Amino acid sequence: MKLQAVQQDLSPGQYAVLEAALRQRQAVLEQALQSQLGEQGRVEHAREQLLQDGDGEQAHATDREVDLARSDANLDALRQVNEALQRLRSAEFGLCSDCGAAIAFERLKANPEVPRCITCQAAIEHGQAGTARKL
Repeated sequence: MKLQAVQQDLSPGQYAVLEAALRQRQAVLEQALQSQLGEQGRVEHAREQLLQDGDGEQAHATDREVDLARSDANLDALRQVNEALQRLRSAEFGLCSDCGAAIAFERLKANPEVPRCITCQAAIEHGQAGTARKL
């Protein structure tokens, strides 16, 4: 259950810092995916990896799994960055998606795509979602 969000008091300069960090992270992730996948999508890349594994060696299977896991992680990170860029343009940016509290600027500066305050994130990581502080 979300409580009513409080206003995040970020200055225009702080927004600019966070947007620049998100744009830089977006470019790095897009470059990593481009270099890994080339012009192919993830499905085409996976198909090509399977076709290259004609001799059935276990090493190829392991390499393929690592390659696909890396692309999945990069795609997920890119999705999170893109979602944060969308939130940046809304009143929701900088507010915890669980409890509505303002996320500390230092936390956002370190990881601008985070959707939760430190308390709610810690509760999730410790398997206690829903028991984090509420406003």
